Amino acid sequence: MPQVRQRGAPGLTCPAALAILAAMDTEIQYLETRVAALIERVRELESRNGRFAEALSQALKDNAELNYRLEEARSRVGALISRLPCDEEVNS
Repeated sequence: MPQVRQRGAPGLTCPAALAILAAMDTEIQYLETRVAALIERVRELESRNGRFAEALSQALKDNAELNYRLEEARSRVGALISRLPCDEEVNS
């Protein structure tokens, strides 16, 4: 049986070299599949992150609006309380 001599692989026979190449090809295909799946997952996560960022932005706007309205209500209640007669005025 003739021997195939390659750099770094002295003494490999043709069937052995072909088996190694086949195993490497299988491994490369597996890695390609994993890389493609990871790329798809990154795209999904980027999309989800964008939606979360939009939702957060809207929630912050809503929160600011509610805080403004709360402060307005506190101010009105404070003004109403200040208009109430004091105990001294009621007893007079």
